[in-house]
Amino acid sequence: MQKIAEAMKALSEEVRLRLLLLLSDGELCVCDLIGALDLPQSTISRHLAYLKNNGWVESHRRGVWMHYRLAEAMQPFKAEVLQALRREFKNNDQARRDTAKLARYRRSRQAGNHDDCQAAALPAKSGEPMLKTTVLFLCTGNSCRSQMAEGWGRQLLGDDFAVYSAGIARHGMNPQAVKVMAEAGVDISDQYSKTLEQLPPGNFDYVITLCGHANETCPWFPGKVIHHGFDDPPKLAQAATNEEEALGHYRRVRDEIRDYLKNLPAELAQEESKEA
Repeated sequence: MQKIAEAMKALSEEVRLRLLLLLSDGELCVCDLIGALDLPQSTISRHLAYLKNNGWVESHRRGVWMHYRLAEAMQPFKAEVLQALRREFKNNDQARRDTAKLARYRRSRQAGNHDDCQAAALPAKSGEPMLKTTVLFLCTGNSCRSQMAEGWGRQLLGDDFAVYSAGIARHGMNPQAVKVMAEAGVDISDQYSKTLEQLPPGNFDYVITLCGHANETCPWFPGKVIHHGFDDPPKLAQAATNEEEALGHYRRVRDEIRDYLKNLPAELAQEESKEA
């Protein structure tokens, strides 16, 4: 009885209902669902995770994109509920708008106005580069630690990895972080503070949280989430008696992040071997 109650609870939210109605017509890429509902990827992924955890949908990866469909092993009562929902919402204005917007988005993508997730999912042809592993570094404000990680990642991992950074909130770039990274020969002055909603649509192979708050409040991601915390330089610098002492905290954490990034490919390979 409890499982049935939880399954029905999953339908008590408008976005999840809209997602289910779209998926009832067939498998869709997460980029299609983002385009149809015009909502942030993090919002779409969170609701899809809820539906998946309660047995309504299932997913599989094609290239860098996740694709969703109704669960094949769906219990009979769920199938009957979905049929009833389709009948009930057949002429619903919102459902019709979602369907129309999905069709327009897919036509636009096929015309080349959006990144083609189907093309991106195909194996690379002979002589073409393979898709890079995507990594997101996440912290509270995307001002210091995650910015350092993105800078080091671009320098140390650029050939095989596509790296990004974001924050649960946006606190702006920390000037001391920019300064000590420049001392180490890494220019992050053109990077900017951003939230998850400001990232390009799509999924990440790995999300690495760099602080406790980000780890505790991290939204659901289809990829693997790893926590590797580092001290917060701005917080430590508050007790410093002079600028040089304050910068010492930034330099230490900068170097610790660099060392971690150097070993990251081996760590991720080890994670993959555990799941194989």
